Amino acid sequence: MTAVRTPKQPRSIQTKKRIMRAAFHLYAHKGIHGTNSREIAQKAGVSIGSFYSYFKNKKTLLLEMLEDYLNRHFLAIWKPIEKITINNMGRADIRWLIESVFAAYGISPEFHSQTHALRYSDPDINQVYERERTREVTQIQSLLESNRHRMRISDPEAAAIVIHNAVENVAHTAKFIGPKTDEKALIDALADMIYDFLIFGRQPE
Repeated sequence: MTAVRTPKQPRSIQTKKRIMRAAFHLYAHKGIHGTNSREIAQKAGVSIGSFYSYFKNKKTLLLEMLEDYLNRHFLAIWKPIEKITINNMGRADIRWLIESVFAAYGISPEFHSQTHALRYSDPDINQVYERERTREVTQIQSLLESNRHRMRISDPEAAAIVIHNAVENVAHTAKFIGPKTDEKALIDALADMIYDFLIFGRQPE
């Protein structure tokens, strides 16, 4: 079998990206299990040998795609962090972040829903998702630490986990499960809940 190589030349980089785009398209229309490597190569306009020169198999392609997707998902939420008043977060800042999470779920909803379902049966996919969950919780915890002087929480890490799980579960339900609910109302409800939890919650005993 041809050794897998890391593309360095522009043409090779574009070929690899073309294979990944083809896989995204096929996964969205046929599902991950319903798509094989030969179909991906054909859709990308490359030989099956060329496919295997960039990816060991369909699984390694999927894992690399997932890493890339989750990184784009993370950046869609956190890259424009300058819009937030870091050391004096208010409800508007919290709401803006929640809106960003909902928007990030629109990057590739089919791919997200399919891979998310596989995390419960595939340890490798679950590991990628768990790394991403840790990164997101750490980011939230950092914001909470910056505002701890004005918040009534005793454990920023625990609070970050609760906030992450709440927003992720509501966004996931709204985008992939249903029933169809007004997203603005959900975002407003989450912003109110989180703001009250952080700022107006009962003083820890």
